[in-house]
Amino acid sequence: MDILGIALYILSIAFAALHCFAAVSQIKADKKPFPGALMIIGSLILAGAVIYGIAKQSFDFIFALFGCGAICFAAVFNGLKSGSFHIQHHIVRIAISVILIAGYIFL
Repeated sequence: MDILGIALYILSIAFAALHCFAAVSQIKADKKPFPGALMIIGSLILAGAVIYGIAKQSFDFIFALFGCGAICFAAVFNGLKSGSFHIQHHIVRIAISVILIAGYIFL
């Protein structure tokens, strides 16, 4: 395993863990848990991409795509639902997701 692969897996786990913590916090504070639950599911799928990547499976990018997609969709949905939609925050999240997915495709 090369240094770029290790960096990709560490960044993926950090991205998934941070969103999982944010989702748990949101579920505790909100009466409608759908966006938080979807974000947790996306985080778990992204963690699955790391596991498949370490196992050298060629379809790990599919898990990364669905995991990051679920995280981004849940965040956008939550922003629209709560009325505090900050486009810059979502652009950064989507850019990080695209970088992670590209990492899974090309590494």
